Amino acid sequence: MPKLIITADDCGLSEANNRHVLDLHERGYLTAASVLTNYPAHRHALEIFRGCQELDLGVHLNLTDGLPVTQLGPLHSHLLQSDRRFRDKFSLYLRGLFFNKDAIRWIRNELDLQLRRCLDAGIEPQHITTHHHFHSLPILREIVHELAAVYRVRWVRGHDFRAMLTPKAILLRRQRDTVRYNFSMPDFMAGIQGWMKRSPAEFARQVAHLDGTIEIIAHPAPAATDADFPDDMDYGPAPRHAETQYLVQAIDQLRELGVASQTAT
Repeated sequence: MPKLIITADDCGLSEANNRHVLDLHERGYLTAASVLTNYPAHRHALEIFRGCQELDLGVHLNLTDGLPVTQLGPLHSHLLQSDRRFRDKFSLYLRGLFFNKDAIRWIRNELDLQLRRCLDAGIEPQHITTHHHFHSLPILREIVHELAAVYRVRWVRGHDFRAMLTPKAILLRRQRDTVRYNFSMPDFMAGIQGWMKRSPAEFARQVAHLDGTIEIIAHPAPAATDADFPDDMDYGPAPRHAETQYLVQAIDQLRELGVASQTAT
């Protein structure tokens, strides 16, 4: 029978969003919260999550949305726009094949500072995930895994897209190369966003058939509108709210199958 990690990505985008994640956790629909520490509401997220002993709290490292924590120094035009905001995910994936040593040094420092914001709040991060899954790029994965060892996190999101359960996952395979690290990685991932056109019951059945640790990934939002939600985030409150509704139904289905109580955290 699979064991579940149920993660809310993108925590720290707004206070309303943070409170919603906390509510879902208290109702048993989330086991982990991954915080974007480069957005202002991350402080609120860390403050309200810190008292949740059973909530697996970590950092959602980010190189593709908002402002970097690093505000001084040269403008790396292949990473940042003229207003110093991050370039989008498509640019990162394209340019990530050609990063020079200066860029790699800057990225490592930026990601280190994002993690350090958790420590500055008196919290040791328990896991690391990446926004838009950027650690699927080998050169960035090396940095993420290095920092995971430095911060002694318990687990890191898997990087192999072939371990992602999707409705059309014909070549699904378990995340490999996990034994050589001093942290674990879930055997499989299942993103709610990719299942929205299928029924929650079908999603639950597919998850229940897997053997190992499954990370279910969601982007919750309490309502279709949020006045404080960042304007620069393309994936807005409305589809995130739809994800919440789907997540609740899917976890209820997994409970009926006797799976949701088997958590890995």
